[in-house]
Amino acid sequence: MEFDKARKQIEEISQKNINKLHQLAKRVWQVKNLDPFELQNKCMAKWDELRDETGSKINPLIRVDQDRPVTNLIFGSGSFSTGEFQAAQYKRVKEYLDKPPVVLQGIVTNKSEKNGCDGKKVALKYDLSYISLDFSDWYHQFIDDKESNPTTATRYWFQPNDPNKPSSKEIDYRFNIRQNQFHKALGKEIEKKVTYPTDIVSARGYNFQFCRNIFLHQKHTLPAINDTHPTDLTYINPSTKERLYPGWQSGAVQLMLNDNVEKIRGSLIGVDFMDKTEHIYELDEGPVLAIGQGINMKSKSDYEPRQIQEMIKIIDDYFFCTLEPTGLILVWGISEEKLPITYQSLSGDLITVQQHAIIVGDKLLSGIDAFGSNLVRNLVDLEDFILS
Repeated sequence: MEFDKARKQIEEISQKNINKLHQLAKRVWQVKNLDPFELQNKCMAKWDELRDETGSKINPLIRVDQDRPVTNLIFGSGSFSTGEFQAAQYKRVKEYLDKPPVVLQGIVTNKSEKNGCDGKKVALKYDLSYISLDFSDWYHQFIDDKESNPTTATRYWFQPNDPNKPSSKEIDYRFNIRQNQFHKALGKEIEKKVTYPTDIVSARGYNFQFCRNIFLHQKHTLPAINDTHPTDLTYINPSTKERLYPGWQSGAVQLMLNDNVEKIRGSLIGVDFMDKTEHIYELDEGPVLAIGQGINMKSKSDYEPRQIQEMIKIIDDYFFCTLEPTGLILVWGISEEKLPITYQSLSGDLITVQQHAIIVGDKLLSGIDAFGSNLVRNLVDLEDFILS
């Protein structure tokens, strides 16, 4: 009962925040009558001014092509609840804009409907291209038809101190199957179904890591990838400078609960391509694009990890999932050079990490100061910049 009450409150806050993004989008694309290319030119002119201040050239996170629409693909592997929410926001944008700033080209899955993925239902509901290559079926056809659980058999990411971690040779073997063989085949399926190169990939519950092999058909460009994450990735280990709470779903939430973190919030992160086994431990180490509003925990026994994950999805992930459909993600920039970015330890100490910096509009918003750290101020600043 207590969870149901908290969930309802979270839903109300979430909807208010999402409405603010849509209201801003209306003012940008409808009232101001900008197009994506004009908006990016405005950003780049400002970023040129900021070059001396930041110490680096600033590039668009998502580069706009004047001759075609900005495009998005949503990748997922399971219930597709966040992916469906994002698709619904595209539909909402079409209700008030004749020419949406970003076009959703389709839904991509590595799991079929019969194996528990709802991606096909979402594609049909929103009249989207459906691109699917079931990993288990593919594995049984090309690798081993007797393996009962191909996903587990090819798992290569383990905590560094996990006693069950396989040998380096075995990890190389598993990595090659997923990243070099399977993803190359998935890329060929994508090529058949999409009209334009993909500019933005939204990872919404996709259980594999991304690699360049998926986009071999895009000879000159690669998409920017972002991923919603159920924990606060501004916390890092002071010694190793690695993030404290990487991982998957409620397992990552449990790590925060174990440390008695009082505010649990989600993160939107940039995702790099994992093309070599040396990249494995860079999982969830990309730049923080935004941080959520989260929920306050009185004690770690307030809710179960899966309940917390569900609330984080509503209040944070759904907000993040509105940035692409509204086109506001196009004002995000990233420094060409690595710069000193401030993160925090569990004890609250500030720690500097060399990382590519994120700029939103005309403000440097990275690390603990990422977009969302002061959402009211961030939205005011963003609107002032775009509409000035």
